Amino acid sequence: MKKFLVLLFFVVLFSTVQAQKGDYELPEQSSFTDRLYYGGGFGLAGGSGGISISLSPIVGYMVSNRVSLGLGITYRYYKYESSFDSYSDNQWGGQVFGRINIIRPLFAMVQYSFLNYSYAGDQNDRRVIERLPIGLGISQPIGGRSAINITAGYDVLYIDNNGSPYGSPWVFGVFFSI
Repeated sequence: MKKFLVLLFFVVLFSTVQAQKGDYELPEQSSFTDRLYYGGGFGLAGGSGGISISLSPIVGYMVSNRVSLGLGITYRYYKYESSFDSYSDNQWGGQVFGRINIIRPLFAMVQYSFLNYSYAGDQNDRRVIERLPIGLGISQPIGGRSAINITAGYDVLYIDNNGSPYGSPWVFGVFFSI
């Protein structure tokens, strides 16, 4: 029943959900390509023998001035070395998302994503973890159709277990759109 309610909420929110594109207003007779926007994020973290590098490009479609839908891919490289152990992993996944402008600069968002990763360092035991963060974001225009976006969401599918690449149900992000 819980999964059904989560799915129902996702469908309702997703069917009514736009990434803010700065102060760009969509002309009424816009072409398909005028409605497309591109962006994504890049991550780099390191310390105490570990390093993580991630790349997440996205493409979105502005359904209206308030609503957008999109998809993206994710690649992450993770490496950890210590005097006792060594581990590296190539992780990959995808996402679909929806956004709706509430009031400038605030927007609501929902994003379904999955990540394929090796469980507990065993390259032969690959697993897929799914996420469904629902939350809010703020968009800061940086010129024309470009914006920097900061998001915070809560993953309603989060399961706290050993071996998960995520340590919390909270999902924070910074990404750019053009």
